[in-house]
Amino acid sequence: MKHLIYFLFFTTAVFSQNYQYSIDEAPVVPTPPEAGTGVSNQLEEIEYFKAYLLPIAQKGTIQAALDKYGAVRLEKGDYSGVDIIMKDGQKLYGHPSLTKVSNITIKAGSKNVRLENLFPSDKFITLESGGIISGCTFKTIKWATLRGTNVTIDGNSFIDFGGPIRIDCSQSGYFRNNKIIKHQTGTVSNLLVMKGNTTTPSYGNVHLHTNFLTPHGDTTELDGLQSATFVGLDAEGWNLLSEGTKAMFSAKNMGDVRITDFGGGSYESDPTPSYDIDAKNVFFYNKFLRTAKDVLSLRSNMFLVFGLGNYVRKPGTVTGFDLLANLDGTNAIKYNGVEQKAAISNTSLVSTLTNTIKGSQYKPWTRANWETLPDPLGADWKKNRENKPDQTKYIQDLINSKGIAELPEGVFYIKTTLKLPIDSNHGIVGQGTGKTVIVGLTDDFPLISLTGGQDTNFTLANLTLQGGSVGVYSSQEFGTQHMALQKMKFVVFRNQTYGIQLRRIRGFDNNFLENLGFVNCKIGFFQDPLTPWANDNDTSSFVDKTMFYKNQFIKCEMAVSMRATRADNLNAWVDCKFDGNNTALNTSGQNFAIAANCDFTNNKGSAPSGSLGDYTYKENAVINGDLSYYSCNFKNNTAAFVFNSKSTTMEGCNLLDNITVFANTIYYEENHNIINSTVNGRFGGATVKTHGIFVNSTFSSYPEYSKLLVNLKENVPTTIINTSSTPYPQILVTQ
Repeated sequence: MKHLIYFLFFTTAVFSQNYQYSIDEAPVVPTPPEAGTGVSNQLEEIEYFKAYLLPIAQKGTIQAALDKYGAVRLEKGDYSGVDIIMKDGQKLYGHPSLTKVSNITIKAGSKNVRLENLFPSDKFITLESGGIISGCTFKTIKWATLRGTNVTIDGNSFIDFGGPIRIDCSQSGYFRNNKIIKHQTGTVSNLLVMKGNTTTPSYGNVHLHTNFLTPHGDTTELDGLQSATFVGLDAEGWNLLSEGTKAMFSAKNMGDVRITDFGGGSYESDPTPSYDIDAKNVFFYNKFLRTAKDVLSLRSNMFLVFGLGNYVRKPGTVTGFDLLANLDGTNAIKYNGVEQKAAISNTSLVSTLTNTIKGSQYKPWTRANWETLPDPLGADWKKNRENKPDQTKYIQDLINSKGIAELPEGVFYIKTTLKLPIDSNHGIVGQGTGKTVIVGLTDDFPLISLTGGQDTNFTLANLTLQGGSVGVYSSQEFGTQHMALQKMKFVVFRNQTYGIQLRRIRGFDNNFLENLGFVNCKIGFFQDPLTPWANDNDTSSFVDKTMFYKNQFIKCEMAVSMRATRADNLNAWVDCKFDGNNTALNTSGQNFAIAANCDFTNNKGSAPSGSLGDYTYKENAVINGDLSYYSCNFKNNTAAFVFNSKSTTMEGCNLLDNITVFANTIYYEENHNIINSTVNGRFGGATVKTHGIFVNSTFSSYPEYSKLLVNLKENVPTTIINTSSTPYPQILVTQ
């Protein structure tokens, strides 16, 4: 009886898509999941599918639907023409391919509003002034301008936001404790405006992963904020048409400004400065973007931990200090131009520097609440796929005829690869990671193969891909491939050699991979690049500005392998979980790669079987390669080493394993900067020249390092500020 009910349900679902069959062709329906498994979707998926589905034919009633149902889900297509007002608790979900809508206003005083997967191209999202707007989420919004004047905004999340952000609270209101995670915008000016006032100060906002792309004039205007933090700021050219006069990063009348992983470059022969900052305190933790004209105000205290390029002070009497560590690779700490070779003895100066470096203690970002990934087929999935009918043609015909194959609940068995064009018009969408499954009948072919495309993408969401050799396979054997602005969400890859394989394609640029799961794969995400790079487009094979957001990598031989030939730039893992893998991250050729608020647990470090592309893996570490880490936790790992890295910057991290921290086995010289962190393990061998700046951190194996400021030069520590360390994060925090 149960199987009859499933058959009637899925037959109805299939025919509801108006798919026509010939008279002698029986309709193919998906196999239902095993009865009684109780497998459900992930929580965000459940909320999405619960929302009222408003057909595109009724798009003129979108406001009425929001007011009646509270949560509304849109189909693929164009719902523009009607401006929208969002009120307290309302949710508007676009299709995973992004749904076009018109202007949106967030009513003053609204809480817990949600906008997701929307394409308000050249439109405005307006924050209304008045009562506090709080607890709202704006996720995956493409080409809109976020604006607000004299607004009151606290504790909101802007995630994967494409377009300018312009908030002016210079007269009244404030902008506090908001998370701006993956902000990408370009061409127009200004790309980021944030102005505050002294009566109701703005503070606590964190910009995590910012890409300013070729603005024609000025890029930023920050003014009157009590604090601002930027983690991963990449500027690819600025003031390209000479329409502006300001520095790329322009900030005045500021309190504390913290910037780390500051990179990029200007295409102009005579660019404006990369920064012009007037602030009480300026902190640069990892800085490599510079011009000869970078400017700092007279009053600013500058604390630089690691980076390139000095700056000029504005004319007048300097009242701030310059505390510069390892500037331009000198491996020295200088205070006001004088190298410090012993502990500073001036008690007044020590007090001033201590108060500046320690700052105030605030609340760390909440760690991700990890759900158990759905496993709808269970442990016997291989046995149960035997003798199942092939449903490849059914799905491929949907892709070919509909563009995006909307699959119902159930299990689809395929025996040949599905071809998916990269053209922004094709894709596959299921009913959730616990409800829709595509399974390979054998494990010798990719489940999905991408075909050629340039500077565009495909849609993949809300399903599980299990078995086959690769989940998603991208290779130029199917035509030149360069993907950009790729969105992929709620996809679980299980039991594959490679979950996602980018095999020698040209590029994978500015992408947002959200809530992906990689379970029991040889490699979860595999960048398999062209080699060698000949400094041209034909051999360029890169992954740039891609964020892995809330991804889980579980029991893989290698969670991520990204060994670039042409260097990768500003990739990030945010709120990710790496658990039970051999190796978590295996990287090389990365500029400003970031792991933020991630958990690394139970990773073993042993080598995977065989070779990986054109190289063989040898190291025995949780992570191979150079990254920056912010508020990451390492616990219960049993690898020989935590890091096999030449250069590392970390802030607010907890390395709780009693294993060797740095391998010190390959590189002749290493540089590691540890800030506001707790470290339990020992460093590697003394044969490698190890340098480092240790700031307000504790080392259980090295009491001599556990001071406020220590310079490690060729394995020899020198205490510069001999006060006790009390580590707590200062970057990923709310005030």
